[in-house]
Amino acid sequence: MHLELKLEDVISWILSKNVSRVAIQMPEGLKIYAQKVKSKIESETSAFCIICADPCFGACDFDTDFKRYADVLIQFGHSNIPSMNASSDILFVEVFFDFEVDKLIEEIQPKLGSKIGLVSAVQYINLLPKIQEILKAQGKEAIIGKGDSRVVFEGQILGCNISAALSADVDQYIYVGSGNFHPISISIETGKSLIVLDPQMNEVRELTDLKDKILRQRYGAITRAQNAEHFLILASSKPGQIRMDKTVEVKKLLESKGKTADVVIMERFDPEYLLPFKADAYVSTACSRIAIDDYLRYDKPILTPIELEIVLGLRDWEDYHLDFF
Repeated sequence: MHLELKLEDVISWILSKNVSRVAIQMPEGLKIYAQKVKSKIESETSAFCIICADPCFGACDFDTDFKRYADVLIQFGHSNIPSMNASSDILFVEVFFDFEVDKLIEEIQPKLGSKIGLVSAVQYINLLPKIQEILKAQGKEAIIGKGDSRVVFEGQILGCNISAALSADVDQYIYVGSGNFHPISISIETGKSLIVLDPQMNEVRELTDLKDKILRQRYGAITRAQNAEHFLILASSKPGQIRMDKTVEVKKLLESKGKTADVVIMERFDPEYLLPFKADAYVSTACSRIAIDDYLRYDKPILTPIELEIVLGLRDWEDYHLDFF
């Protein structure tokens, strides 16, 4: 598998900025390249590089105070979120992986219908046109949907946004990427079959069992919160996750139903930070992955705003949806 870090473009951008200090931010899977990138930049520019070691979960997650220690921030591995209106001193560098998908496509061919939606994490977005051509040659209709203003590329899926999948009228989906959260969001939200092509693991998998397990877990969290009287509403201070309007809306909704609620804000979510506060249940207005991926870490049921509506009797379980930005 080959990846492209676009270092020549990065160096040209730094030189055009004429800056002396550069902060480098990468997600966990790319941090092994951070020192190589730092050395390349310092050897070809006069800039002094600082590597950010904190976790980085997406373009929504950059240090808004980077100006305290650097002139510019370069985040590798994620595409810009256009609706976020990030500073011009932040450069988002998509890192594309190249991979031969022919054998994986051949493996799933018997499971494919006639009208297929193609979606991907940004790292593999470059593979979608190739997969589209392979499927068309097999007589399939392969559609790469266009997302809303939160995504840059056609077919691109974020943890908080699957609009590129929802824009395509298809019978099933192929998701290209590693991990399960992105594709499981599509599977739950659309109810349609989905096949994961994972270039990193070099495998094909389906998510029916995992989807059922997650839905059971969410139903359990909703059930556990039925008798809750006092809630903590968890808001994020991350630049791409701030939803204070939604936070205020949730608080007013709880109070209109005779419940009490306090709002706490965190940059990094950790259940230990909540130990001093009293609550019967939590509602997170931040990334929905917190409630779904990390629910076992919390000693109280943790809900999304949509799940709260079910708890309060404003929505039926049959109308369950995930919480998207």
